[in-house]
Amino acid sequence: MGVYGGLGPMTNAVLWVEVVVFALFVGLRLYTRKYILNSVGLDDYLVLIALALHTLYTVFVTIASVYGLGKLYADVGDPSIYFTAVKYELFSQVAGIMVIGVGKAAVGVFLLRIVRNRIQIWFIWACLAITAFITLFASITVIVQCIPVEKSWNPNTPGYCWLDFSKVGYTVGSWFVVADFSFAILPWFIVWDLNMKQKEKLTVACGLSLGVFAGVCGIIRTKALGGLNASEYIYDTVPMLIWSATESCVTIMCSSIPVLRPLYIRVKYGKDGKSSSSENTSYKLPIYGNGRRRGQFSKSGLESSANERSSTCHTTVMKNSTENTSNENILRGAAGIERTDEVSIMYEQFGKKG
Repeated sequence: MGVYGGLGPMTNAVLWVEVVVFALFVGLRLYTRKYILNSVGLDDYLVLIALALHTLYTVFVTIASVYGLGKLYADVGDPSIYFTAVKYELFSQVAGIMVIGVGKAAVGVFLLRIVRNRIQIWFIWACLAITAFITLFASITVIVQCIPVEKSWNPNTPGYCWLDFSKVGYTVGSWFVVADFSFAILPWFIVWDLNMKQKEKLTVACGLSLGVFAGVCGIIRTKALGGLNASEYIYDTVPMLIWSATESCVTIMCSSIPVLRPLYIRVKYGKDGKSSSSENTSYKLPIYGNGRRRGQFSKSGLESSANERSSTCHTTVMKNSTENTSNENILRGAAGIERTDEVSIMYEQFGKKG
């Protein structure tokens, strides 16, 4: 058609590279969860859906570039070709909004696998509910913002527009940034109660809080939404398209890095290899609190007097294994972090009085 060019080739190159990076992290994540942790969950399926949507988003942008995406109206020349580019870009925005929303949902579901505090659980569910509503609303209205629908990409079509989608875009972008930073801050409250060294707390918390980088990308993307009201639509919205893809890619990368820790250990030390660093990978989580239960009963089941008993304390350390399907194994299944519980048992020894 002779209209491919301008910023189109650069946009395609960036987006397809991000598809490859996206797919690489998803593949490594699924391999780790399936073959190392044996703990594939809902968050992994959401990540897989996000990959499909991200690929669809890139395909629509690529088609739009064939019709002139990244070029000025005067350079395209033919209005019908120009508006076709606008149409496919709008289709790409539907997939782009959905992939970002699904990515945030995957992060939230991942945190639900390791959170035990009731308030934190409800907070995450509230964020997920708002994210789902905003994502669906924006995905639909980006196409039906005008009546008839064709007027959404071709202003020459008779009809009217009942919604200024740029305002919806700013609202959605702002919420996604809030969700990113909320999910990045929450792990610090989770890890802070773990019974581990300060340095290890910082390491784990930082690993679970990498979503802050997705938040930064979201801020840049939201700022780039100004192109929605520009006169040169398919040219001025290119930064928004690139940063939308970058935000979704970074979201999945940052949420997958903590999950890949067991894969890193296996690659570094081997499947059966051990080292001083790999042996000390169990973190203590005070699931049952710090209190100790002490039994002060004789063989008959009756309490003994103070002068008749001498006590002996034994500490039993229980480490989670892959066969343990109770709540103690959730943290290991989610991020390869084992929780070790110490149970102290106090029992009494009785002797006959002389």
